[in-house]
Amino acid sequence: MSSSLPIPLNDLHHSNDELPIIDERIENKSNVMQIFTNLKNEIRELFTFYPTEWLNAFRSNPNYPLFVLGDIDGFVGLFINNLATLFAVILNLKLVLETDIIYGKIIPGVALAMLWGNFYYVYMARKLAYKENRGDVCTMPYGINTPGAFAFIFSIIFPTYFTCLNKNNGNDKRSCEELAWYVAIASNFITAIILLFLCLIGEFIRKHTPAIALLSSISALGFTYLALNEYLPIAASPIVSFLPFTIVILGYFGDVKFGSIPVAFVALIVGTILAWATSLNQASDVRNAALIVKPYPLVFPIKEIFVNLNEITPYLSTTIPTAISIAIGTIQCVESARQAGDFYPTREAMFADGIGTLIASLFGSILGMTTFIDHRHLKRWVRNKLILLPMVLPFYLYVSLASMLFFFQSLQLFLSIQ
Repeated sequence: MSSSLPIPLNDLHHSNDELPIIDERIENKSNVMQIFTNLKNEIRELFTFYPTEWLNAFRSNPNYPLFVLGDIDGFVGLFINNLATLFAVILNLKLVLETDIIYGKIIPGVALAMLWGNFYYVYMARKLAYKENRGDVCTMPYGINTPGAFAFIFSIIFPTYFTCLNKNNGNDKRSCEELAWYVAIASNFITAIILLFLCLIGEFIRKHTPAIALLSSISALGFTYLALNEYLPIAASPIVSFLPFTIVILGYFGDVKFGSIPVAFVALIVGTILAWATSLNQASDVRNAALIVKPYPLVFPIKEIFVNLNEITPYLSTTIPTAISIAIGTIQCVESARQAGDFYPTREAMFADGIGTLIASLFGSILGMTTFIDHRHLKRWVRNKLILLPMVLPFYLYVSLASMLFFFQSLQLFLSIQ
């Protein structure tokens, strides 16, 4: 005789209700396992070497010339962008630091990092052009990380300097200036280390983040820093600036040609003539700038970086978000370049920015380095060719700030700072 217990209907109903939940849990577990598998593959790919592909950048490519006339436009735009940022940084640093620290220790480190980044991004562009057999690849623009620069100045250098000054009752300003510089370059060193770590997962983030999520915030930065921030100085001196501004708008957006002369060159000539004719440019500014024209050797404050690492603890709330913002910005720029037709490796771009920031910190610069967000527009301006000329920029920076001040006076139509 066998016996069986009937299953209550309510228990059976409850079991049927749990089936979708169980299926959902299995699906979630499968998704998690897939994510870990993808991440493992990304790490394996990171440590896989392709020496043949590395050499492609140095192979002859008749479809991809080293220089075209439109590169001048790209150079002028990138030069002015970096120059404006560097000028703003220096004007704020002069409030607390002596000129020998700014010009003799920080600027040379910026120049060396600029040299590295521009050469490496040109190398990446040539490698991509050879791989895809294309002649319309544009180098990703590279330079100073503007938001991070001001974050370091106002959240690290200023607090360190004034805290030290209060402890010393206003005495020994020089030691406080050096301490502020040491803490800033130590923080920049930590920023570089974080960037190099984040490059391990950069491509994973780009693949699993919707393009609109990456590009929405970058559009806001474009409106703020590339549009409004550049237009306000122009509006400050309309007599000088509006005619060159009109030339730029007609040339870049109205496709108006000036023969074989680059649009940027025409705007520069007109703006320079108007600036001197209206006395907006002053000869005294050039004479004052000439007083600081001299070579500045590189410094290598590696000892000071490690001695003052314990001083950066209060400023990690600035250092870590700055590193993360640079990493996210690089991912956004790679996605923007991909939308424009140039698909650069995310990890390699983040690696270039991390090494650039590391070089900057090891040679005295407080500024993080990163790729820029205006790849799509630069690609159109330079006739879809390689932006080779920005490699010249570090030599302007390294010779001295005075040479840039002289050039800055000629670029008054863009900055219009008296």
